[in-house]
Amino acid sequence: MRNLLFPLSMLLCAIAVPAVCQIPQDAVETDIAVIKTEIKNLKEVIEKGFDNVQKDFDNVQKDFDNVQKDFDNVQKDFDRQNNIIIACIGIPLTVLAVGATVWGILAHRRSRKDQALEKQIETLTQEIEILKRQRIVSP
Repeated sequence: MRNLLFPLSMLLCAIAVPAVCQIPQDAVETDIAVIKTEIKNLKEVIEKGFDNVQKDFDNVQKDFDNVQKDFDNVQKDFDRQNNIIIACIGIPLTVLAVGATVWGILAHRRSRKDQALEKQIETLTQEIEILKRQRIVSP
């Protein structure tokens, strides 16, 4: 009996399930309308999210532009300071180099004059010696 009741109950359930599972057409259309509304709402939320992301991106871009301007200003200040440092070091070195060169030229001229004077003194000394000998020999 037991073997007969189980298959019979399964058969009755199989026959009853399609009857229970049938949903009226109005309920299906209502569910479709609800799903469409939910999709529209999600679409709007997603669009708002994208708009917010775009606004945030624009703000980041503006901040980046401001940082770039600040960096350019710092670069200009750095270049200006480099020029000042180069001028503070270069101008005195140039003056020293020119002064040393002029000093060297003047010292070389003096030494040449001194050498010429020494030669004249030597020749005059030799002439004096020759004249002294001549005078001593022929008084």
